[in-house]
Amino acid sequence: MPATIVTPTIIQGPAYIMHGGVVIYVEQDITVEEQVETWNPKSTFGLLGERLKSRSVKITATPVGMITAALLSYFYEAFLAPQTYVGVSIIPTSNFALTICSLTENKTYGYVRAGLSEVPDLFCGPTKTAFGKASWTAIGAAATAPTSATFLKAAIGTITADTSFSGSKVESDIYQGVLGGLAAPLNSLGSLDGFGFKFGYKTKNIVASDIGIADIILDSDGFQLSVAFAPSNLTEAQVDTWLNYQGTSAVLPGQAFGGSATGAGNLVLTGVTYGWVFTANAVGPKSAKRVYQIGEDRFPNGAIELTNQLTVTAGVPNPLFSYTAGT
Repeated sequence: MPATIVTPTIIQGPAYIMHGGVVIYVEQDITVEEQVETWNPKSTFGLLGERLKSRSVKITATPVGMITAALLSYFYEAFLAPQTYVGVSIIPTSNFALTICSLTENKTYGYVRAGLSEVPDLFCGPTKTAFGKASWTAIGAAATAPTSATFLKAAIGTITADTSFSGSKVESDIYQGVLGGLAAPLNSLGSLDGFGFKFGYKTKNIVASDIGIADIILDSDGFQLSVAFAPSNLTEAQVDTWLNYQGTSAVLPGQAFGGSATGAGNLVLTGVTYGWVFTANAVGPKSAKRVYQIGEDRFPNGAIELTNQLTVTAGVPNPLFSYTAGT
């Protein structure tokens, strides 16, 4: 008998994500990648074949850019309250399941236990939406053996209708920056192409050999905040003065950029139209990039980088980031 042609079953999006009590609509794709760690025993006849060490699932997407207090508190909770989240599990104590909701199929594809493993960068400007790429990592259910039928993935279900999407919340605003209590022009900073917040966020797997990955914690190593922008209203001489390369206020080896004479305050960005306020706490200028070319501004996009200094009050780390809701 000749073989028969296998006709394809086409499965496609769109879809959205539910996790941690919030709904995350995405710009376009949600990618799901299995991360399998193996080991391979040796013999005099060669390698015997790979054996499983651990298995996890990485879910990656770019949020659509709806600016809401719920999303900001969800994405940046560790930066809003580092004393609560640094060094502890990234998996919520409740609402820890991650669900991908396929709208065309009216089906849910759920992972029983997941945490936010890559925080999206935040863009404040009129030429792009707010959020960069985010990632989640799903591992096996706590106190459950891999032999369970729902150790990693939940049973396929149907979608409960969600009505939270709002195009009007996908805001792209003009922002004015103010750095601490410094005098002009640092009390009214403009940018050629917006301000970019970059969140340093690193996780560490807690491995248990009998089940694979038992938990994932937020590592203090690499936990920081920086801001990059191209100034629209600073001269080169003003940038030189601001960065304190030299002179009586020079930043010396061993000193923190966020503790310098021109880095003693918070960078506060306020939206001109919608009024959202985003604050990077205790930041100072670190470096600047310059271009000497016809048709190019002296300071290209992201030319100036500001980095934070961790501060504490009564032995408790202060927030690195804060926001005030707009409209």
